Amino acid sequence: MIAQVQKPIEEILEYLEGRDKVVLVGCGGCATVFHTGGEPEVKEMADILSRHGKEVLAAIAPPFGEFTCYAPWSSKRLSKYRQEIEECDAILMMTCGDGLQVVRESVIEGEFGLLKRIYPATNPTGHMGGGPALFKEKCQQCGECLLGKFAGICPLTQCTKGLLNGPCGGSQDGKCEADPERDCAWMLIYERLKKFGELDRLREAEPMLKDYSQMTRPRKIEVAPLVLE
Repeated sequence: MIAQVQKPIEEILEYLEGRDKVVLVGCGGCATVFHTGGEPEVKEMADILSRHGKEVLAAIAPPFGEFTCYAPWSSKRLSKYRQEIEECDAILMMTCGDGLQVVRESVIEGEFGLLKRIYPATNPTGHMGGGPALFKEKCQQCGECLLGKFAGICPLTQCTKGLLNGPCGGSQDGKCEADPERDCAWMLIYERLKKFGELDRLREAEPMLKDYSQMTRPRKIEVAPLVLE
């Protein structure tokens, strides 16, 4: 999931300075889990903006499980509010950056053919997994997963130095030399492979361990579209 925190209200109001008619758009996915754009947060933001003299034309909160970054869902939902979107001075996206850009490009400018100022209400902090309350970054979505080689532990993310060819040699008592509060990723890999009796895998030499071209941004992928009821 994409972790995120709400921007300070002062920054949001600065974006909206001179924009009196506002449409709010939340998300039933990550923003709901991180309490930045679910139904309660969208309602609260509408109240806050109203107290600051803004006219909230629509406060759109998709149901849980409906991700704003999925263009067909956003298109279907926002189409019901096209008139409000046409009349607004600004759209405040209580979503991650993906949600904002999908709505802007695919729906507002693409499908509706409108040019609207669109602003973020959150600060995304990266892809993280876990829950229900504590989330940690475990994966960089690098495009060439090596978890199968490293006992299900990603040294690219979990190692402070991102080392893929073994430990740096500076760890002590299983802790990282750069961050003594942090477990050495390669020690975790070693211990886990040891339990499986597969330590010999650490000696395997590969001419090209990582294809970093897969991390070149922006990336894209094409799949068969879902059939929505």
